[in-house]
Amino acid sequence: MAKYFIPPTAHTPTDRIREALDEAEIRVANLRGAGPQALEVLYLFDQATDALADLDASGADVRAERARFETVQRQLRRRQSRFVAEAGTALPEERGAVKPDRARWWWYLDEAVSQERKRRLRRWLLGATGGVLVLAVIWLIYDRFIAPPPEVRQAWERSASGEALTQEGDLQAALAEFEAATDLNPDDPELWIWQGVIRFELDNPDSAQTDFEKARSLYEKDLDFLLQRSMTFLRVGDLSAARADAEQAVRETPDSGYAYFVRAGVATEEGDYPAAIADLAQAAELAQAAGDTQLEATARAQRAMVIQLQLYRQNTPTP
Repeated sequence: MAKYFIPPTAHTPTDRIREALDEAEIRVANLRGAGPQALEVLYLFDQATDALADLDASGADVRAERARFETVQRQLRRRQSRFVAEAGTALPEERGAVKPDRARWWWYLDEAVSQERKRRLRRWLLGATGGVLVLAVIWLIYDRFIAPPPEVRQAWERSASGEALTQEGDLQAALAEFEAATDLNPDDPELWIWQGVIRFELDNPDSAQTDFEKARSLYEKDLDFLLQRSMTFLRVGDLSAARADAEQAVRETPDSGYAYFVRAGVATEEGDYPAAIADLAQAAELAQAAGDTQLEATARAQRAMVIQLQLYRQNTPTP
């Protein structure tokens, strides 16, 4: 047994999953300062997964537990940068000892964060470099693990720190990180959106509007800007602003499955599950018509998850 995890005392599968979820929810919400002890979350997720399998095999109704587990998984996904920063080199070391299945994605969050940084670099290259041939050569060189420009690496680090600080509620410190990130990499529109959203939340609407105009100028379509800003407002918990952008996206581009998908995310956070389910069905239908198989599959999977979440809420007594 690895040094970061103390085995639970529960014996039945129901006891095990409830104990694991109770503890996982607390630990995911309190990652800051956890250091390598953050790795306990991975073992708790393993415990919940194994207990769910046992309960499924016994024919038990696990809808409530599954919905709860999916919720805490989403929370960890949103905080994956913070988790990786806290776990540090202990994560690959522990993974080497445990040798988990790839299906248990939580053991590979450092790789997920690395891939996200790779995608951000690619956006930077596409925005900052002219010429198809030059782009192809640069991307090929990078894809063979040549380090990106120092300023881009630094922008990633400041952006990741800013997102982590935002999740923890320290908006003033987060703003400083995103200001540094936009100075380092001014061609990334998402950085300007983050900066504008935080300024908006700090009651500085004029500066926020300047940031939003800069971000909009870097997108080819207004729809992309609206959807990204809506999702960013959602990340900081401003449901009203997130809904306003999502509604505008649906109104201006009613044939976009992505617009309905993002609006469904807002509705889910608002607790309006019927509206979310309807929007996800519309997103899947529009995606199918457009031949976007990835969006179609994602929307259908998300719709199934929201249905399960709705059932869980309906069957959970109000305190």
